[in-house]
Amino acid sequence: MQYKVSDGKCIHLAPGGHFMRKLLLDGRRFPKMHLDLQRLLQVVSHGEQVFPRVKDRCASKSWFATEDIAALEDLIGRLRRLKENLGFITNRVTTLQASLDSWQSEQINKSLYYLSFLSIVFLPLSIVTGVFGMNVGGVPWTEQNKNPANLDGFANVMLICAVILLLLLLCFLFPSLYSHVSAWRTRRELTRSGSQNKRHLKLFKGHREGYMRL
Repeated sequence: MQYKVSDGKCIHLAPGGHFMRKLLLDGRRFPKMHLDLQRLLQVVSHGEQVFPRVKDRCASKSWFATEDIAALEDLIGRLRRLKENLGFITNRVTTLQASLDSWQSEQINKSLYYLSFLSIVFLPLSIVTGVFGMNVGGVPWTEQNKNPANLDGFANVMLICAVILLLLLLCFLFPSLYSHVSAWRTRRELTRSGSQNKRHLKLFKGHREGYMRL
């Protein structure tokens, strides 16, 4: 499939045209073309509205030649055809830009899929490294179990992590509970700020009354 751009070159948008699509997206040609077409369409639309009035005014004059009126009618017809062609080209450019945007979104989704696959592969390694790299006592399969006073360190850390994970799961599984807690904290902050404002207002009134007594 070929399309001609503003510099006169034909571009190919074949199903496998990865390089050409990337080149068009990097150069941002279609948005510039769309902007230029919109400006040209405004000029042509303005001319299409103005020249019929000029023709009517000139036709009412007896000294205006018939050939000139015919030329104006021909010009008005050309402007209307040009407006239709510009509208068609603008729609085509918009369609091409939408197809390029969808193709770019597809490429981004593929890249994110590969990144998620790599994260799935390396996630167990990072978990193992983080667990066995903790500077606490009681880590299994290490030499940190020799000191009996530090045997509960690893278990305590795992218990804290389990509690945090349970709280996060509750927030995701029961969003209403999280919303209630957030609303309670907001009301608490508002009440505290309101009491502070009232206290400052009382102090301000007291100082003002003292000034008035003086």
